[in-house]
Amino acid sequence: MKLKIWLWLTPLLIITVGLGVWGGWTLLGASNTNNQKSIEATSNGPSVTQEGDDFSTEVVNTPVSEAIIVFKNDELGFRNGHDFIGQLHNFYNETLGWGRIDTASYTEQQQKAELIIDALENVDVMDAAVQMDFDKIKELAEIVASKDDREAMRKLHRYFHDLDIYLNGYDYNQTFQITIFQGE
Repeated sequence: MKLKIWLWLTPLLIITVGLGVWGGWTLLGASNTNNQKSIEATSNGPSVTQEGDDFSTEVVNTPVSEAIIVFKNDELGFRNGHDFIGQLHNFYNETLGWGRIDTASYTEQQQKAELIIDALENVDVMDAAVQMDFDKIKELAEIVASKDDREAMRKLHRYFHDLDIYLNGYDYNQTFQITIFQGE
């Protein structure tokens, strides 16, 4: 009789433990996925597509003078350097932010990288730190223009994120500390 009980209890015990491990793993995985999405959203800053978030309108960084970055011609469609930085930051938020880097269209990223290269060849920069950041941005854009390099795309996004905060006087102050320029 004891043997019959153990023959029934052993598989039942194995199934129970297996379901418990599977359930815990599933819950832990879902929790980590949600935490990762939360971390990515936090690390990439606010998006124009996020609704319902009540961000402070208090300026954290004082905007720097628009004279710091001057385009040599108007053909690229940017009003000034601040507009250039802000538009590209928005582009990268919308195409790479919140876990989209793995599914982003390489063709779209390549075209934007080529625009960045053209823009940086037609700009006068009045600050040495910004110039060094632009040199690195151009180097990364050349990589993206020549091959599908997701890490280079991520770094471009981070450069534009930080520069947008430091140049445009954002009401948001979380940066990646990737830029040499840190505001004035």
